[in-house]
Amino acid sequence: TGGHFYPGYALGLKLVERGHDVVFIIKKGNSSAAHILKEKDLFYHEIDFEAMPRSINPIRWFSFCKKFIKSCFYLRGLIKSYKPVACVGMGGYISFPLVFCAHFMGVKTAIHDSNSRLGFSNKISGLFVDKLLLGLPLDKNPKKSILVGTPIRSEFAQGASAAEEGYWEMTTNFGINILIFGGSQGAKRLNLAAAEVALKLTKKSRLINFLHISGKRDYEMLKEIYQDAPQIELIEYAHDIYALMKTAQVIIARSGASSIAEIVALQKPSILVPLPTAANNHQYFNAKILTDNGCALMVEDNKDLVSKLEKTLISLLKDSKTLESIQDNLRISPIPDPLEAADICASQVEHLAQK
Repeated sequence: TGGHFYPGYALGLKLVERGHDVVFIIKKGNSSAAHILKEKDLFYHEIDFEAMPRSINPIRWFSFCKKFIKSCFYLRGLIKSYKPVACVGMGGYISFPLVFCAHFMGVKTAIHDSNSRLGFSNKISGLFVDKLLLGLPLDKNPKKSILVGTPIRSEFAQGASAAEEGYWEMTTNFGINILIFGGSQGAKRLNLAAAEVALKLTKKSRLINFLHISGKRDYEMLKEIYQDAPQIELIEYAHDIYALMKTAQVIIARSGASSIAEIVALQKPSILVPLPTAANNHQYFNAKILTDNGCALMVEDNKDLVSKLEKTLISLLKDSKTLESIQDNLRISPIPDPLEAADICASQVEHLAQK
């Protein structure tokens, strides 16, 4: 997903900037990641792997084992060919075969977990890797771990250009701009709830503009819903989401770790709606780190989502003191600066390689 790819992409660019050769391993069929890497002339290889089944279905287990063995043989060949000094997994099941093979071939390994709860793959990898890099503080930090933050792209550090400001000209040229997104995979329940709220508020006021990133799956559905809503702009996907986030006054989003990092970096007031089915409920705990420190508001995704989201957004827009307080708290949040995280991670990887 984007939450795993972009931190690795940011770290890779930083290592290239420091004069190192970097090779990316991505999931076969991840066309968006492949396109981005091609644009930057970065080397990459694809592996055909899948998540470990959470059921006892023998067919799925056979497919998983077959792809795991095949991926390991392929990665073994790449490691022998490239002779890397370090291999880094950025979380998610796609990372596991790489750090597994690298470790047993004597290569130094590290994994990065952006969330406040370790993912299943990283829990297992954490038993044998040389270093565990954390994006958010955990309740109890494991051995070999260091809190480094979640790397984000350097574009988030730059001021908004005139062209980026122009994104909102697609709606109106005045008022408050609210950005809605659910992550790279989209989020149907959030999309529908946010759409209902956006339609209600734009009918009441011409001073509110919405820009909604739907994800590919829900684009056509929302296009039909928004067909008579001139103050709402709908787009399917935005690689340059930093341009949209920088020029929004309020963000409504899921609480994936990369979204959290980007919101912290830009110090944007946000309403976070954790995905209730996320593994170990990690999105809730991601959001809680911000809400406990007065850095965001949270609305839980349940049967009252629409009414609570509407009430929270209206309350926030009417209360300039809360908006200012959130921005002030974001400046002193307990999360390491995401704009410095790529540098810190790169230094950790270099130190590991020197060993």
